[in-house]
Amino acid sequence: MGTKSKVAVAGLVMGIASFINLLGMEKAIAAIVFGWMGLKEAQAEQKAGKRLAYAGIILGILYIITVSVMLVLYGPQFIEHIKTLSAK
Repeated sequence: MGTKSKVAVAGLVMGIASFINLLGMEKAIAAIVFGWMGLKEAQAEQKAGKRLAYAGIILGILYIITVSVMLVLYGPQFIEHIKTLSAK
């Protein structure tokens, strides 16, 4: 249990990075995938990092839910705002 799963760490980093970048949906999906792979690796090879993998999965799911709710609530106004931000 001395070594940490590098894939689990990558999942956590991607989960955090998805909140730093606006509309980082690809990073949230990567966080879920890396977290899931890190969880499987940590269980199979008796490595540390289960909590890191869970954190990456949770952050990825939380980001996807947050963006989905924002898109439903704010709809066209939110998309128009994103377009004006990307045009700058």
